[in-house]
Amino acid sequence: MLTNLDLEGVRRDLPVTGRIAYLNTGTAGPLPQPAIDAMAAAARGEAEGGRIDHAGFERLFERLADLRTGVAALVGADPLEIGISHCTTDGMNIGTLGLDWKAGDRVVTTTLEHPGALLPLYVIHRRFGVEIEFADIGAGGREETLRAMEAAIRPGIKLVVLSHVTWGTGAVLPLAEISELARRVGALVLVDGAQSVGSIPVDMHASGADFYAFSGQKWLCGPEGTGGIYVRAESLERFHPAFVGGFGSDHDRYQPNDVEAWAPAAGAQRFEVGSVYRPGINALQASVEWRRALGEASFAAIRDLAGYCIERVGELPGVELLTPNQDELSGLVAFRLPGLDVTEAVEHLSAEGVAIRSIPDNQAMRISCGFYNTREEIDRALQLLGGLAGG
Repeated sequence: MLTNLDLEGVRRDLPVTGRIAYLNTGTAGPLPQPAIDAMAAAARGEAEGGRIDHAGFERLFERLADLRTGVAALVGADPLEIGISHCTTDGMNIGTLGLDWKAGDRVVTTTLEHPGALLPLYVIHRRFGVEIEFADIGAGGREETLRAMEAAIRPGIKLVVLSHVTWGTGAVLPLAEISELARRVGALVLVDGAQSVGSIPVDMHASGADFYAFSGQKWLCGPEGTGGIYVRAESLERFHPAFVGGFGSDHDRYQPNDVEAWAPAAGAQRFEVGSVYRPGINALQASVEWRRALGEASFAAIRDLAGYCIERVGELPGVELLTPNQDELSGLVAFRLPGLDVTEAVEHLSAEGVAIRSIPDNQAMRISCGFYNTREEIDRALQLLGGLAGG
């Protein structure tokens, strides 16, 4: 591999990799041992000491602050621009429903979006009469995407919604260029980062995004029920909390029975509502620090393995590669094989100790190339799929 990543050490930290070929990080990444230990210790502490002591809540707030700082360092943001959520879809709803909508407002999105991005748009279409336009970007190749988005992002567009990495094809969309197109017409940019944060290097400030939602359980290898949002400082006041609670409030201002005595918390923390699963927060912080320690080497390993996977997929008879083979690769490789029942294929590979997934929207097979995977695991998966297609 073209990286100095200590692959053997990384795999020791990921117990599941000793049992199966784990090629489905795009759904949920494997939990690293530091996260497992942090979650177990926190759960044990709650079991033995209870969950109601004041000191425990103080530790939680300190942990959340540390987590925001760690995430900010990982994604090129300021800590005040980071909020903690429960998943990417949670963040996409916060961003979409946080704007002031009226009938006739227009949104541009792409033809490759996940339901987590689309369903909040469907809600504002039905509730407020917002018009949704779908820019056809094909498989997400750079030039085709830019042509389609430039044609779609016109004066009068209020919001542009897109994935940084598309879930169905693995394309890395040219986010900075699209953000510039949006800025020219005064539109905001809301990004689904479920498949990007932890898979490719992300610099929030350079991306041009105004609001960016991402997952904890995928490429950051944290537990389910965790995620985050980035809200550009200059755009913060454009987004309003759609639902509120104590965690997102300024406690120095709040008074009971006084409708004027409330103010949101500073920064993106205002979009945090209430109680979180404390063992999960501890585990996510451990995962984030573990990922940060791996550094650029983990991204280099993902790019190298994705390139190898694309090369090997191209050798399968009759294959239709859906992932654009471009300079910037994510960890996702998607393709179709003629005559292959994708649901049965996933089940067959699972029985053989290989975890991949299918994409219902385009009937594709998708392999997630994690920084902890090996070329032998890729070969094994493709050998099994080739045998099924041939049979």
